[in-house]
Amino acid sequence: MPSPTSRVPCPAAGHGDHPAAGAETQNLSTALRLITVSPTCLMNIYESVTQRILAQLEAGVVPWHKSWTTGLPKSLGSGREYRGINLLVLGSSDYTSRYWTTYREAQRLGGHVRKGERATPVVYWKWRTQEELERLKQKTGKDALAPCVPFTSAVFNLDQVEGVPRPADDIPLSREQRLQTAEGVFVVMPDKPEITHALNAEPAYYPATDRIVLPHLSQFANADAYFATLYHELTHATGAPHRLNRFQDAQRDQPEKYSLEELVAEFGAAFLCGFAGLQNPAREAQQASYIAGWSRALREDQRLLLRAAAAAQRAADYVRGKQVQREEMALAEQPVVPFVERGSVSAAAAGSAESGAKLRLG
Repeated sequence: MPSPTSRVPCPAAGHGDHPAAGAETQNLSTALRLITVSPTCLMNIYESVTQRILAQLEAGVVPWHKSWTTGLPKSLGSGREYRGINLLVLGSSDYTSRYWTTYREAQRLGGHVRKGERATPVVYWKWRTQEELERLKQKTGKDALAPCVPFTSAVFNLDQVEGVPRPADDIPLSREQRLQTAEGVFVVMPDKPEITHALNAEPAYYPATDRIVLPHLSQFANADAYFATLYHELTHATGAPHRLNRFQDAQRDQPEKYSLEELVAEFGAAFLCGFAGLQNPAREAQQASYIAGWSRALREDQRLLLRAAAAAQRAADYVRGKQVQREEMALAEQPVVPFVERGSVSAAAAGSAESGAKLRLG
């Protein structure tokens, strides 16, 4: 990852003016280098992402129900999966490759971005060292400093690049491989909730008993639909106090259909389906009421998408038993306490209101 050398103005958000490849782009290496952004600029970026998602919803497309049959989007340079909000940004594209690269990286690999191709913006986070924090503390006189700072970068999908061979894992998994991976996701999850099956069951997670209830596998249209439903409920289960304790910070939220916690579960299931290469069924997502409900919720709370994506990423990591290093978090899961010195609030609050015996999360 290149190091920023200067702060540049915030790129315009929401106007589709991302850098394009070709002679018409002046000083392209400067335009595409990693740049720092202010909290205001970052919120403009997230607002732009929200508007993109809303536009897709209005067109009848639910981007988190896209099936990533080759796996989750990855950085070609590092080989690491993108995270959080970047999964939604990159995963909602129509490209077939899971790999993304920068303009200069494509050149270093002996290839080039085709003329006229447009880049997609992604957000990175750079963790400050203890020495950097100490210097900032002395310079600003503030004790509560953000542990990391955001950057943006412009990336191209490998479909937009010529002369760079595709990695070996950039092909769809076989059905047997997908189902083995899907089963393995549940096997490695630490501290699993109890799972029971019943003929007349509505899929649900019950916090009071830490139990998931599902219909039998044979009652689903296929195995992909079963695992997608299981992943949705497992994401709910990660919010329990003895796991990620997500419910505690949202006691005023209600367990409504279009609440933050439900979007966390939707995203968590999508991330896990993407990891396993499963088809993410869109039966309910095809209903007009479903699309209208999420459109309304996202318009009412511009931070809902950001909060849900960050919480869902942590939930998916937990289910996968994944210990995340800071280098991986840089690929854009929003940290829990960004911009503390500027008075911003945490983006990680998620959950439902109660854990009483009658509460269930669908």
